[in-house]
Amino acid sequence: MRSVFRTVLLASAFMFGIGGSAAISASAQRYQAQTPDIYVVMFRADWCAPCKIVEPRLQNILSNFNDPRIEYVNIDIGNGNGELNAHTVFDRGLVQQYNTWLGVTGFAAIVDGDTKQTMGCVNMTYDQETMARHIRNLQANAQRNQASFDITCPEANN
Repeated sequence: MRSVFRTVLLASAFMFGIGGSAAISASAQRYQAQTPDIYVVMFRADWCAPCKIVEPRLQNILSNFNDPRIEYVNIDIGNGNGELNAHTVFDRGLVQQYNTWLGVTGFAAIVDGDTKQTMGCVNMTYDQETMARHIRNLQANAQRNQASFDITCPEANN
């Protein structure tokens, strides 16, 4: 599993004398953050009819996967969620996808957790089985650091 250590915090522990190998080991465990293999980024709004098809399928699939290496991210462009959305995408490094598709709804982008590159998308044309298989294939590509040439994503919102 891919992980990232927050070395700045560990270096601070050394600099300020929070020492000893046991303390450093505990610090390393406490500040270790897991990067998911992929993000499944749902672009939605309450008024979006395709969302009412895609979202239940996605939620069922991800619930059945029960895979901590897949993180579901919900971008709700309605209901005054702009600030929450901004924090969500910034914290995960998904600003490019947010800027590309802000205002476009009814699909989910599958994004590589390490590179933050969009690997593909799923929409209402995918039945549940096909959607699950597509997500797993893109996850496998992300794990192998392979690019995807998927053309299922919608046009950018200019």
